[in-house]
Amino acid sequence: MVPPAVRRLQRLAGLGSRALAGAALAVDLTVGWSAGAGRAVLLAGLLASIPHGAVDHLVPRSLPGWRGPRPVLLALAYAAVAVAAFLVFRAAPGPALLVFLLLSVAHFGAGETAFADRAAARPRRRDPLTAAAFGAAVVLLPLAHHRADLAPLVAEVSGGNPGLPPGPAAAVEVTTLALLAVAAVRRWRRGAASEAADLALLTALVLVVPPTVAVGVYVGGWHAPRHLARMLSTEPANRTDLAAGRLGEPLWRFGRQAALPTLAVLLALVLFWPNARWPESAAVTVMVIAALTVPHALVVGALDRAARLASPAAGSSDRSRRSVPNDVGTPL
Repeated sequence: MVPPAVRRLQRLAGLGSRALAGAALAVDLTVGWSAGAGRAVLLAGLLASIPHGAVDHLVPRSLPGWRGPRPVLLALAYAAVAVAAFLVFRAAPGPALLVFLLLSVAHFGAGETAFADRAAARPRRRDPLTAAAFGAAVVLLPLAHHRADLAPLVAEVSGGNPGLPPGPAAAVEVTTLALLAVAAVRRWRRGAASEAADLALLTALVLVVPPTVAVGVYVGGWHAPRHLARMLSTEPANRTDLAAGRLGEPLWRFGRQAALPTLAVLLALVLFWPNARWPESAAVTVMVIAALTVPHALVVGALDRAARLASPAAGSSDRSRRSVPNDVGTPL
């Protein structure tokens, strides 16, 4: 049985992320977003997303029987991969951006399906269609639908390429919307109404509000807290507190563990930030976040695979409603 504190944590992350997306839509439909406000939301969202991956070097401890390197060695390896990714971005920004976008589609999509499985207390299963729909909604759809608005930022990040031409952008948008419709209907018919609603809400967010707002809200206000909820419930040190219904100490423990890595990333941003002008400032932030996403996605992907293999009902159908044993301290 999943402890009530874990269920409450999942519920708070889900409701909070939906509330932020709804608020962004409400602002757009009432007073609207200025260009400056949208850029501020983007930068705030990117910065707010940094802590959610700051304890990745500690996550492998949640794996049963883990006998790998010490956390300090894992942290050094993690940093080395991030630095290498950043250098690749500087040396070959165009190809690096393409790889980063594809990696982001996979990472965000897998994160959404993993969160949904955990929130529903069902066995982990592989759902490529739903994962692809979520990932495409928040990565490909903004680039296609808001091609002209994002062109200056994309050009700054990619080394001069403004992104998709009008024709391919329209094709990507139509294909993505079709994928989203199929995935939402499929989840609805299989009894996963909340996932279908999340797909619809994210689609509306991307299509209606400025892309800077949509990306900032998703990365910092949707993906990060949902991932954090997963992390807190898998940390072995939180097992006793969560079983007793306490959330305060797990949150404080995470804050202590994430503080130093987060400060290190902020320092790197300060060192590489050329100025406060748009889009240069956002481009540097995107590059740093992209470099951190590479090891983060690799760690989470490996642990997701371990979770599927450890599932007591791996490969079961979506209709299975068997409860999962107490998952505090088990893989993501």
